[in-house]
Amino acid sequence: MQYLINLSEESDHFLRQLCDPGGSPHSEAVSVEDFLSAFVEEQLDDLFVRRERRETEKDKKLDDAVRSAKERAKAWSEAVIATHAALEAMRKLVADEATNPKADRGSRSDG
Repeated sequence: MQYLINLSEESDHFLRQLCDPGGSPHSEAVSVEDFLSAFVEEQLDDLFVRRERRETEKDKKLDDAVRSAKERAKAWSEAVIATHAALEAMRKLVADEATNPKADRGSRSDG
């Protein structure tokens, strides 16, 4: 079985030093613990970054849902106000017609 693991430059460098401690006179030997510590830290950092990205996406979706709900509530509120204004205007017209039924009819020409 074979695995493909993506390593950062730092982890790759440590792994090369671990596998070939005497290969370069300028590099010092790396212990297995140092390599594993760096590798695990790197993997955990990547895991937290991915988790934060997902949480950010969830937060954005939640913010979008809240914004959409507020927009719908505002639209319903405006519709209620408009409906109320229309009903008041109709009541006024009916009341005017009831108190003065012949005023509008006299101005019309019945031809």
